[in-house]
Amino acid sequence: MRNLAQQIYGNQLTEYSKKQTRKQKNGYSSRLGWVFVSKDFTKETTKAVRTYGSLFNVSKDYTYFTPNTFYRNDLRRLSTLRWINAMSIDIDAKNGENEGMTLPDVQESITQAGLPMPSLIVQTPSEGFHIHWFLEKPKRASDKLNAHYSRIQTCMAEMIHGDVHAVGPERLFRLPTDENTVFHSQARVSFDELCGWFQLVQEQDQQDVHTYKKGFCRGYESLLKHRAVQKILEGVNEGQRDTACYTLALAYKAAGYDEKTAEAYLHNWNQKNTPQMRQIEVKRKVKSAYNGRFHAPSAKKIRELSGMLFSYVIWEEAKPREERTYSHIDEWESDVLAFIRAHGGRVAGSQRDLAEQITSSVNADKKIPYATFKKVIARLEEQEILSKKVSGKGRGASTELCIIDEVKARRTQSEASKIEKDPAPKNNGLNSNTIKDTVVGGTALPLPTGSSLALSKDTLSPDTLPTYSKLSKPAPIPGNVPSAFVSALYNRSFVDGRFIFRAWGKIQLAFKAFGITYHSIGATDDYLRLAVDAVAVTVEKKGSMIAGDFQGDERFLKYLFGTMKGLFANYRSDQIIQFVEEIEGLGDITLSHVAIELEDELKAARVVDRELVETKLAEIEREQSARQRRKHYHNHSAFDLNSSLNQFKLFMKRDD
Repeated sequence: MRNLAQQIYGNQLTEYSKKQTRKQKNGYSSRLGWVFVSKDFTKETTKAVRTYGSLFNVSKDYTYFTPNTFYRNDLRRLSTLRWINAMSIDIDAKNGENEGMTLPDVQESITQAGLPMPSLIVQTPSEGFHIHWFLEKPKRASDKLNAHYSRIQTCMAEMIHGDVHAVGPERLFRLPTDENTVFHSQARVSFDELCGWFQLVQEQDQQDVHTYKKGFCRGYESLLKHRAVQKILEGVNEGQRDTACYTLALAYKAAGYDEKTAEAYLHNWNQKNTPQMRQIEVKRKVKSAYNGRFHAPSAKKIRELSGMLFSYVIWEEAKPREERTYSHIDEWESDVLAFIRAHGGRVAGSQRDLAEQITSSVNADKKIPYATFKKVIARLEEQEILSKKVSGKGRGASTELCIIDEVKARRTQSEASKIEKDPAPKNNGLNSNTIKDTVVGGTALPLPTGSSLALSKDTLSPDTLPTYSKLSKPAPIPGNVPSAFVSALYNRSFVDGRFIFRAWGKIQLAFKAFGITYHSIGATDDYLRLAVDAVAVTVEKKGSMIAGDFQGDERFLKYLFGTMKGLFANYRSDQIIQFVEEIEGLGDITLSHVAIELEDELKAARVVDRELVETKLAEIEREQSARQRRKHYHNHSAFDLNSSLNQFKLFMKRDD
């Protein structure tokens, strides 16, 4: 166990714990890290160790450990991660998954995936496996690295039948022992090698996607002809029959079959199952599907049942505004801006009175609802098109609205008017905000679940955006949104310029909460990268157009705002930790020069992150104070020693 631990952690753990005096003299160490161990994943049974002796002792009583180390001993979180030492995959054998899998099967799947030889394979009591690739050199954790680690880990899990939900460098794995270790080698892998493998897999996936895109199927009637659904229609095993029957019943429902016809088809399908379901169960599943609220099957269930790549989405045809009962919110934006511009670009009064004066541009009898008016004002304010100033309280309050960016206002009104004045009916394609079914639809294309494109800085430009046919007519992309952020959304089929503009507004608001101005976001590469990472995280949680699991604009944008705030908070925390580690190694004179430079930076007209600079200055003051205390302690100890020696000499002299 000790040799294996040293192979994983190297000099991140010590042989013995630090004495208090050594801590005072040597101070903070950026090299060491904490290893968490646990008995049953609960907080009560989890503890942190930092010495090989402690790790060896607790291994007898604890079951799980973290291959990667942390800089805090009280919090096992992604944000407290310090060193990444291994890439680890969990192959689960519970609930019928990977049943009967053996070590040779695992090794064969690793070989077929093109992955290097692992360093360690541990077998779990449930007959699953934990596979570890130890890195040649530990990687310092950061937001970027952690996100890319999880992407690679998810891809590796997909390729070797691992658990794609058990990902993240902060996770616990089973402690290796002589009894459960089934494979161990001295092989190590570089993180760059894993990145190269991941890039090749992504390129191959994209080739497959573009190849299959040539044969788009449109409409629910094509659903039953898709190869993934055809695979389910060939019959399933026990444990999948109920879900498969309900899913297929929804597929027949979506394709336009009546309930009796669907039931007849599914009775024939049931004969291919091993073993067959009872006929009454088939009837119940069909009845439940046709009487339930779902119009079509879940794309996720089709993927799980068929084991094949599958996703699809359908868009309903947009009606002209004059034929609709309700207007889209972007159309009301145009009307609000026209009203304010007609009054010289500035209006004032109670919000209800202002709403009463605004009518639809296509129907003068239709007024904007008060609730919609408030939403429109909030959206225009987020986009920095309007400024809102409220004076007074209650019913006597007055709201002043002023157009602050006429260029943005003109563009917003222009886009809305284009939609209104286009009389030709059209299929919205990928350019509509009106989703008929957010669960499923009629455009099938293979896309790996859980995978996301690794967007490099060199590829994030408008020239690399995918092209679409003239029938799609995607909305124009806002020119003031950075191309890196546009590409992050565009490559996931968010091609509506209005949506991209709103998403960028949420990013700006998140940065604004930390005192970061709009201009600083676009001019700072790290901030743009964080914005791109926020899109990737939000897509993973709230779905995307291309995967067919999109949960709607408001949920997506709200989650994007929160994610961006969280990522930036972690980023700023990492910056401070790194700064503290750097100044500990500086001399007193150099440290003073750094403080002077930071003070000069604060005096400048424009500071990118004022709060961060102020925090760095505070950390320098703490470091200088700590050094003064250590000097005082050292001088005081030396004085006491000299005093004792002098007293001893006087005593000896008196005896003589």
